[in-house]
Amino acid sequence: MSEHVVFRDMRPEDVKVITFGEPGSLIDRIDRPDVVARVALHENRIVGYAVSWLAVVHRTRRFIDVEVHPDSRGRQIGTRLVRQIQQRVHRPLATKAIAGSDAESFILSLGGEVYASCPPFELPRRHFGRAIEELAEVSLGPGGAISGAALAPGVLETLWEQMYVWMHESWSPVDDSEAAHEALRQELEDLDAEATRVALVDGQPAAVAFVFVDENPTVVAETVQADTPSGDEAVASAMSSVISWADDIGYKRINFDGHRSDPHFGPLASRLPLEGASLNLMELSALPPDDDDGEVGGGAIGA
Repeated sequence: MSEHVVFRDMRPEDVKVITFGEPGSLIDRIDRPDVVARVALHENRIVGYAVSWLAVVHRTRRFIDVEVHPDSRGRQIGTRLVRQIQQRVHRPLATKAIAGSDAESFILSLGGEVYASCPPFELPRRHFGRAIEELAEVSLGPGGAISGAALAPGVLETLWEQMYVWMHESWSPVDDSEAAHEALRQELEDLDAEATRVALVDGQPAAVAFVFVDENPTVVAETVQADTPSGDEAVASAMSSVISWADDIGYKRINFDGHRSDPHFGPLASRLPLEGASLNLMELSALPPDDDDGEVGGGAIGA
């Protein structure tokens, strides 16, 4: 006799009984009108779930989180959950996966593709000096960057939005709504303006290395406009100044958050002794309107 799995819409109370994945992250999403969520049950026990939602900032794709209980993997449950989500939405589905991971292999097996890639992001303290030397070959030279705290109030916020919007314009555009821009401003809540470094060209901000501090600093660095002059030199100066600051403070590492496709940060990052895994941003294309993956209500686990 074949074992059967049943699929249905996720209910708010399901979050309290899911024991795998990160169900806590679902609590604030499950009641939102834009959310589409399904669960898979075997013998009345949830063995898998998939949740898809629209982000506020980027809305050309829907994001998706898929989890299957370790004891139930390899039985097409995740595949069926994803297909059921695809049948209900009309945008591509996006997720993130470590390069070479099982999660990446799963998305690739469904026909997914990488639409952006992030380089290894950790710069350990033992490599701070080498990184500064590498960046010095490109940078504007000593004194090429100032603290973000030296700028007039509100300027860093404006530079952040300008930089973020143009960086994503060609592959994941920012929604042109007040809600999206407010969400971008809220990302600066953990910004360390004093540690942030601004590179000046002809007296004007040309590039910024924004520093967000938690346990260790996370740095987002690029030019403030796509056509900023001396872009490589300006970004290198801002990054080098932040590394020197972190060295003086005594941090054990710096994390960089960026993409290989970033025109100035990407090539500079490739010169640095960064460690850790590469992260891929992956996309599943939207299904044609008449595509049907079979009965939604249930089926054999091994199907």
